[in-house]
Amino acid sequence: MNEKLTIKELKEQLKTLGAKGYSKLKKAELISLLEELSPKLHDSEVLFTGECSGEGEWLNYRKIGATDVSILMVDYAWKNGFIDRPDNYNSPLLMYLERKGQYTREFSFESIVAMNFGHYAEDFIINNLSDLFKREFNLDVQEVRKGNQVVANPQYPLWTCTPDSWVKINDEWYPVELKTGNSYQSYDWSKDEVPNKYYAQVQQQLAVLNKTKGFLVGFIDNRFTKVYEIDIDNKLIQKAYELSTEFQNYLDTNTEPRPNGCKAECSFFKQEFKGFSNKLETTPIIEINKFQDYTALKDTSKELSKELKEIEEDMTPFIAEIQKKMLELQTDELIINNEYIATWKIDKRGYKRFNIKELAKYVA
Repeated sequence: MNEKLTIKELKEQLKTLGAKGYSKLKKAELISLLEELSPKLHDSEVLFTGECSGEGEWLNYRKIGATDVSILMVDYAWKNGFIDRPDNYNSPLLMYLERKGQYTREFSFESIVAMNFGHYAEDFIINNLSDLFKREFNLDVQEVRKGNQVVANPQYPLWTCTPDSWVKINDEWYPVELKTGNSYQSYDWSKDEVPNKYYAQVQQQLAVLNKTKGFLVGFIDNRFTKVYEIDIDNKLIQKAYELSTEFQNYLDTNTEPRPNGCKAECSFFKQEFKGFSNKLETTPIIEINKFQDYTALKDTSKELSKELKEIEEDMTPFIAEIQKKMLELQTDELIINNEYIATWKIDKRGYKRFNIKELAKYVA
């Protein structure tokens, strides 16, 4: 694989490995030195070595990746009643349309900033993995490596993975998946259970890498919130590969997966609708199974709206008391009973936003 790299790319990789005295070496010598210094992280096939984020050559080698598998698994779990909601930001349908060139994900400025922060924070997280593993698991990490490979495994020909980083423990290398986020995501990381979609991501990587365990690190709201040690789950991997095979069949046969109604889908449909000037002579008629469930939910929504309005009216005395106290104390934040925090802010448009939420319980 290293033979495909340019001399410049070879030197860049040697630089990341801390090599010295290679500036005048020929390509064959650079390759030999790189192979000598590069650790044997796994026994699977390396399709690409280099930067594996953003736009770049690595995308040419990517197949169905760990993030894709997590979307397929979360969709399956929702459709089978294991979880209450599908993923907000992606779905099998949007994955399909993106691969067919019919959909491009649009990110808000805040999302772009968050993704850029996550990219730059990786180096900081990786530099602190040794201390983190010692504190969390009392494990001595011999060595840490930043991930820079697109990896495949003939046992799972539809899959590739790009591990974020690696730790060496007792002479064995294990993949480490890194996740960053803000305070709004802290609840997902406050439980003992691994967040569903990240669990599926790690399992896909373990399958491709032929590893028995890996790790997941959550760096949420600028602190290490949680570290999980995750053993391989062959039953989940089998189901995940079945779903991946089904998704690949959608691509091969140009058959769109059914929508699941996630927020990203609804936003896409709304954006696509621009009105139709060619009025039809007759209005089309379709049949939807179990549509009575929608009408029943609509009726329930009306009843709940009435109840919600009454509940909100009962809440107003508490809100008024808190707001009055904030005015007296001249503060835009107020902690209540050491369990909740009230915030009162004015946004860029001049709207006054008042909110009360439970204080995040971070894991040290």
